[in-house]
Formats: sequence, C-alpha cells, structure tokens
Amino acid sequence: MLIAKKWWGKVWPAVLAIAALLVPSVSQAVPLYARQTGMACEVCHFGGSFPELTETGREFKLTGYTWGKVNGLPLAGMVLAGKTSLDNTHGSADPASDFAHDKSSQLQQVSLFTGGRITDELGAFVQWTYNGVTQHSNMDNTDIRFASATQLDGKPLIYGATLNNSPTVQDLYNTTPAWRFPYAQPGGAFQGYGSSTLIEGTLAQQVAGLGAYADWNSHVYAELSAYRTADKIFSFLRAGQDTAANTYPLSGTNPYWRLAYHSASGPSSWMVGTFGMNAATYTNAQDSTSPVNHYYDTGVDGQYQLVEGANDWSVQASWVHEKVNWDASTGNNASDTLDSRRIKGSYYYNHKLGGSIGLFDVSGSQDATLYSDNTSQTPNTQGYVLDFDYLPMDRLKLGVQYTGYSKFNGASSNYDASGTLPGRNARDNNTLYVYGWLMF
Repeated sequence: MLIAKKWWGKVWPAVLAIAALLVPSVSQAVPLYARQTGMACEVCHFGGSFPELTETGREFKLTGYTWGKVNGLPLAGMVLAGKTSLDNTHGSADPASDFAHDKSSQLQQVSLFTGGRITDELGAFVQWTYNGVTQHSNMDNTDIRFASATQLDGKPLIYGATLNNSPTVQDLYNTTPAWRFPYAQPGGAFQGYGSSTLIEGTLAQQVAGLGAYADWNSHVYAELSAYRTADKIFSFLRAGQDTAANTYPLSGTNPYWRLAYHSASGPSSWMVGTFGMNAATYTNAQDSTSPVNHYYDTGVDGQYQLVEGANDWSVQASWVHEKVNWDASTGNNASDTLDSRRIKGSYYYNHKLGGSIGLFDVSGSQDATLYSDNTSQTPNTQGYVLDFDYLPMDRLKLGVQYTGYSKFNGASSNYDASGTLPGRNARDNNTLYVYGWLMF
C-alpha cells in the first residue's frame, strides 16, 4: 500500500484536475443515456460502477437504447489514466525495451460516445477512442440496433436487429468477452491474461456483424448473427484500424449464436447461457487467396446479481472452449484446443466503495510451433485480479488493481524458452495498477 500511495501521489493531481474542469458541467451535461432517460447512473449500472449492467440496464440495451428522448447533442466522453508497475524485470537485459512504459504515468484512453435514441425503434452505441499508449485513435465498440415488441403465445416478445463490430459487444451480460471483468486494465508493460480464443477479442473492431435477436417473456434470449470482414459499406466499423496489416480478418460469412435463460425477482436476477462462433481466417490476412484455418468457439456462462438498498452483490463466470483446425501448410499440429475460464465476484456499498476478485485460467494443447517460446510448449496461464474502487462523485472512479500469476505461458518458473528473458518466473509479471476513470 505504501508503494500504491507513492504512485497515486503522482497520478491523482492529473485526474482531479480533469474532474475539476468538468464538474461544473457534470450535474447538467451527464452521459448521454442518463441525460436521455433522466435516470441516475446507478439505475442501469451495478453498484453505480460502470460498465457492468443491472437488470434495468440490460433491458435498456435490449430495447435498442431508445427510452426517453434526445435532449441536445447526444455526446459523452471518457478519460482513463493510470500507472502500471511490474513486480520486477528479472531476466531482462534491456528493461526499457522489454517492458516499455513500466512505472510511468499514462493517459491510457480518451473516448467520445454518441448514439442513444435515433427514432422510436432505432438506437445506437458508438465509441471512438484515442489510445494514449499507442498514440493512435480508431472506431471502438459500436452497436446499432432496431428493436420492437409484440406478443407470442400471449407473452411479451421483444425482437430486433443489431449491426456491430465485435462479437459479443451486443450482448446484454458482462460475462461475455467484450464487456467482462476487469473493466479497466493496465497499460504499458502489463503482460496480459495469457492466450485468448478468437471470440475473446481478436476480431474486435475488425469485422461487421449483422444479426437478429429476440427475448420472450423476460426469460429466453436468443440471437443469431453473421460476421464478415468490415469492408466496403461496412468499412466505417473499423475506421482508423490498420487495414493494410489485417486486410482480411475473416473469410466469407461466419455464424455467431447466443442463447440464455434469465429471470429477475425483486432485487435479484440470474442467467445461464451459451454462446459461440464458427469462423474461418486466412493464413495470410493480406491475401484472400491463401488457405484458411477454421475456429470453433463455444462458451457457457452464468451470472447472479443482488441489488438491494446500499448493498450490491454480483457473481459471474464463463468458460470458452476453442478447437482450431489448422491448414496443413502452417506446420502446426493438425488441430489444437484452447480453454479460457473466468470467474469473478463483486461487492459495492452505497454506490461509493467496493471491489472485485477475479480468477483466470487458460489451458490448451501442447504445440511446438504455436508455443515455441514457452518452455512447456503450452499456453497454460493462471492468476487472479484484485480490484478496489472508490467513487467520490458520480461517474468518477478511483481504483487500485493487482494482478498476480501462479503460472504464465506454460510454467510457474523459467517460462521463456526464447532466451529473451532467461530465468523469468510467472510471479515476476505480477502487476500493480493505480487508475482514475472519469465519465462525463
């Protein structure tokens, strides 16, 4: 904690300065959805802490962001600043290169949002982001929706369509990859959570997905969508991205599905579900005539929330299993599997103070080509995330986060077979992250 205080002492003046400039307008010019609906942030966000949604927030998204009416220009913004520090740089002969931005304060992200209600049945969530670490800006998470309602078998049926640029960004729950915990992540030298499946972000802001969804009787939610490369009339969905390096992220049209059973009673709500995607990617993303690899991703997930008085509780879990059939010319195994498991629990008191504990576990096939830099030639990574938050005012979150590893890239000790970081252990990557996150 002494170390955290020292780092935060250098970060907090910048965060509070930004807050001070914005406070006069925060009470009137609130984020666009709150301004549109007239509801306080904690009505739609669990614990008052963005971005996890409550039952009300999920219903608002389900119905196409169309509640209320537009007042003025539908704009909102976000600033995320922080400082990241690895436990140590053991094994590195050149830490400044191997662990760039370690122990330096960063303006990690600045985002501009627009959307909300467009017509009675059409709404949107559109985000443009400047990344302060890479010093680059591009289209971020985007979800444009049509939604309407009728009855089926005497029960209410909400149905609609979505156009989006990342698998699961349109989902209602914070168990799926696009919106899951941890919601703020370290920048710079952070080593990440291990290998990831295709559906867990590889395609984000590179593709266009068009699909139909329905929710029957406030219990059964289903979606079927198709994803393809975001080009031609869909190119705006990946504006600002490096399309030269990743010209063809997908081959053809690729199906995505979602099915969930959910229920809410009084202050509590729960869900169990499944989601997945079958996808084909070129072995050379710059050549649409190159052979393709086939990915089969299937996930199961569940969530429970209790939002009662001053006490908010939440538990979420997910497991994604991936099988990849490689093209014979790649030199890998004929096929590989990868499993990604996540679980987290959160508690917030009075929408002001709270935190989360999360566990992550990645395991997969041994592959001498795919994981040639790992001493065990596997992707196996295990660890935990501790996150403590304080919200001194509405829409301002100050946090301290610690990520610890028991295994990284296949081993607990001496995991790097490349010779770049000889003798480096998993726990050397343990990371302390202090951050300020402001919505306005």
